[in-house]
Amino acid sequence: MKYQILFLLIFLTFGCNSQAQNKMFEKEEKKAIEFMESQITEIYNNQFKTEFIGTWHEFGKIYGFQFYVVENNDYPIVVEYNLENLSPFEFDKQRFEKEYEVIKVKIKASEQLENDIRVYFPKARAISNRIKNHDGTFRWVNKIYSTKPLDKKKDKTFSELDSLCSLLTNKINENKVFFNFYFPKENDKTEYTDNRFSFFEFENFNKKHIHHYRVDFEKIGEQFEITNQKLYDNLKDGQSERLKKSIKKWKNENGFENWEISLLTESSTERDLEFKKFMLKSSDGEKKFGFIKLETNELKFEK
Repeated sequence: MKYQILFLLIFLTFGCNSQAQNKMFEKEEKKAIEFMESQITEIYNNQFKTEFIGTWHEFGKIYGFQFYVVENNDYPIVVEYNLENLSPFEFDKQRFEKEYEVIKVKIKASEQLENDIRVYFPKARAISNRIKNHDGTFRWVNKIYSTKPLDKKKDKTFSELDSLCSLLTNKINENKVFFNFYFPKENDKTEYTDNRFSFFEFENFNKKHIHHYRVDFEKIGEQFEITNQKLYDNLKDGQSERLKKSIKKWKNENGFENWEISLLTESSTERDLEFKKFMLKSSDGEKKFGFIKLETNELKFEK
């Protein structure tokens, strides 16, 4: 575990170097690739193949190598494996197989959730993850991409989703389960065939939705009850800048030139989806709250 944390920190700080990108690492990378290929072939025959991703390094020192270990079939399970830069190399068979089993459970649960949720969202994509808590218990965290936008009758939609999720909790053995529904701005008619894990990666998925509804269930006694409901916006940078530009124009024309602009995060499920809340703040701390209409930039202020 300590090595995984180290690898992650180095990766976040310095990035992942692509294969043969840095000449000084080619020799070491070749050794690591040959070792992984020989180990996977020797232990698992043709069940898996390896794909080299990159090298973790800092100031010329190599800390490890990252690989994908991929099943040889039409619908492969992909395991990310971090090989520590030791002499000699060591392949942790137990760690690899544990992660492989975890991913198999995640895929099976995700396929079942996707099938269940399609009663409401026929083309939904879903991912279900069983996560260990600090106290040793587990919780289920579910992500569902609806492919349909959240319309103005959102209260009716939320009520129906809450009822559906309540039924799904009957299949849950843990004490907590979270459902996250993501809604695009317009109907998404794309036929997705990519890996579900790649689909939900942040850089890819963050571009697809504009609203996010979260509902949490917790087992109280023998029954699950809703303990939290939130609704979030997911505005793109260009949208945020456009809104701020309109607010800035208004404040400069109305005697608030030196006031700071902040777009505020709202989570109430009762709020108006057509408006985004913002705040103007003076240098002496005075605050003025308002709303800007997303489509027309119309402004209104709290009294």
